[in-house]
Amino acid sequence: MRYKSLSAYFIILIMLCTAFIVGAKMMGEQGAYLAQAYMLTPAIAALVTRLFFYEKKFEDANLRLGRLRDYGKFWLVSLGITALSFAFFTLFGAIRWDFTGQEFLNRLSAQFSSAGQDMEASLPSGFTPQMMLLAYFIGGLTVFNILPGLITGFGEEFGHRGFMFPALYQIKPWVGILIGGLIWYAWHLPLSLIIPQKIDFSFGESILNFSALGIGSLCAFIYLAYVYVKTRSVWIASFAHIVMNNSASAFSYFVVIQNQLLANLALALTMIIVAVILYRRGVLGVFEEYFQAES
Repeated sequence: MRYKSLSAYFIILIMLCTAFIVGAKMMGEQGAYLAQAYMLTPAIAALVTRLFFYEKKFEDANLRLGRLRDYGKFWLVSLGITALSFAFFTLFGAIRWDFTGQEFLNRLSAQFSSAGQDMEASLPSGFTPQMMLLAYFIGGLTVFNILPGLITGFGEEFGHRGFMFPALYQIKPWVGILIGGLIWYAWHLPLSLIIPQKIDFSFGESILNFSALGIGSLCAFIYLAYVYVKTRSVWIASFAHIVMNNSASAFSYFVVIQNQLLANLALALTMIIVAVILYRRGVLGVFEEYFQAES
């Protein structure tokens, strides 16, 4: 039954992802709007699987909200991970800081202009672009992590960490961690078809970039799986996930990428350090405890 439900999950997920990618390509430039909806495909696949192909239904879905202090704890940890990654970006020379945020505002203004709109005219009276940027920066570190980002994070966590990871882990622990992490990485790759990356890498650089992103994703998967199992709450895992995403976006308002390959290498190093810290502290033993209790 376990293999049947896991197979059903993957089949449904592949069908959903294929439909989104084909639909996005057919929509042309407007297809980029489907990128956020694509993030919900794991949750939809897990929902259908639990309803029709899984004996326990939602018994082990960990839909409890969890403890308030765990939200605070993993908010700080996820912010720390983002801060460490930007420290490495700086050390690697992958970024240049622009504390005025003017370069970001210039790019944003150009996007408005291409759509036939005036960015400043769209702002409330007395609200300057710099004030808007500061509000979004603070929001990215705090309130913007709640909604709608929490829903987007839930899309991944309910499916990938809440259903796929436990099912794979019960086959073999290394399958849950290694194969699960690589599947999560592979699931992200079709997004490049919706939002093409305008980066010209050589063949060797492409291989290095692909490897760095894969290793970084695997280590990020370990961190988020740990949050899920430790807190026994898919919502806290979703929150930790979206804090990393939104805080990274917030910091990006004040930097200019100088070398994307170096940035990806620095990000991979950051997540490797996080995974090593979790391992060295012995906290990953919570996986065995959790699955023994569930069996």
